[in-house]
Amino acid sequence: MAETEATKSEQIIPRSGTPSPVNIVGAPFDVEKHPTEKPAPPPEPAHHAHPHHFPEGGLKAWLTVLGGFFSMFCSFGWANAIGVFQDYYETHQLKHLSSSAIGWISSLQLFFMFGCGIFVGRLFDAIGPRYLLITGTVLEVLGLMMTSICTKYGEFLVCQGIIAPIGAAFIFYTGIAAVPTHFHKKRGVAMGISSSGSSLGGTLFPIMVKKLSQRVSYGWTMRSCAFLILGLLIVANLTITSNAEHKGLQKIHPRDITKHFREIHYVLLVVSFLLTFWGLFIPFDYLTTTARHYNISDDMATYLVSILNAASVISRIVTGHIADHAGRFNVNSIGILTAGILTLALWIPSTGLAPFIVYAIIYGFASGTFISLGPACCAQISQVSDIGTRVGALFAVGSFAALTGIPIAGAIIGDGSDQARWRSMMAFAGSLILLGGALHWWGRVLKVGWSLRKVF
Repeated sequence: MAETEATKSEQIIPRSGTPSPVNIVGAPFDVEKHPTEKPAPPPEPAHHAHPHHFPEGGLKAWLTVLGGFFSMFCSFGWANAIGVFQDYYETHQLKHLSSSAIGWISSLQLFFMFGCGIFVGRLFDAIGPRYLLITGTVLEVLGLMMTSICTKYGEFLVCQGIIAPIGAAFIFYTGIAAVPTHFHKKRGVAMGISSSGSSLGGTLFPIMVKKLSQRVSYGWTMRSCAFLILGLLIVANLTITSNAEHKGLQKIHPRDITKHFREIHYVLLVVSFLLTFWGLFIPFDYLTTTARHYNISDDMATYLVSILNAASVISRIVTGHIADHAGRFNVNSIGILTAGILTLALWIPSTGLAPFIVYAIIYGFASGTFISLGPACCAQISQVSDIGTRVGALFAVGSFAALTGIPIAGAIIGDGSDQARWRSMMAFAGSLILLGGALHWWGRVLKVGWSLRKVF
């Protein structure tokens, strides 16, 4: 009994109230100097999901990439073809209107497709992809079918500028939010493959519209495009799945969205998107009309948009793979800055076919990183359960720039008679892209510092 009491008296009770372990002769270990177990590693930041939560491949994951490719082809790919419609309407149904007025059709198309993201992204986080894809398919195909019978400016605004792009928004955000839920380490290349569908759509749709409109009526041209989109979206509906947990519809409070804007890194990413969007789509819309201004043939002027988008197809796959190793923020910043510099240094002095082709190729390659790696950068600083909401809010803010950028460019050009006005339009676009790229890089610097060796 005395021995027992002595043993008890030799135990040390730490401040935490837990007895320290006793050695073989009854003397306690020095817990401070000889820890019995390693301290727990610090928890991961809340905005990062651990890689083991992602399958990184498998049938469902790669089928989602395939479905995402078709969803991008039919949504953003159609939007990337805005240049051919700007040129077509200026010489056909709406030739009595100014370039700026016609540009509102393209601007509304971009605004509603991107602006609806804040709602569609939230719905994706709540209920997943299935019903969103069905809704988007019905609305986009219906809008394009209705566009095929339009004859008046207001009708084009409603059908092609509002109804079809709202449907495209459901398709676009569902595809862009579903793919990252299956990948972490391979997210860059997966997003690059799926987003390359938008560039391929932007490559083929201008050629399709141009050639069909020369052989059949405008109505049947639009209906043919609508039928193609319907077929591809059926595949997207059957293949896109989500690897995230969806909690069902809940009451949405404004703070559920505004809380994300309290994080400085997310805010910088959003503002950089806003500035880049303001100038990014101006070359897509006005490259064809600018080429015609310099007396380049109609066919070659139309093909410039296709060349631009074809270069973007290669870019999104290649840079996506590079970004998984060199850092998504790193590669995306370089791509945006390069697109801005090229617009100022190459597009402004271009007057002949050769420099226009060179600009279309290099600009398409450089700008191609933005759409594929932008959402990947957003996912990198987000919880997987918030990807839909944060990507949607990101593009929704950018939609206001997309809404005004093209009409402002048209207003700068005016009646097209003053050469200096065309160059001012190009300088406006290039300066905004360059500023957006600089802010994107600054966000990366705040996160990991100035060292170019750091992968982020």
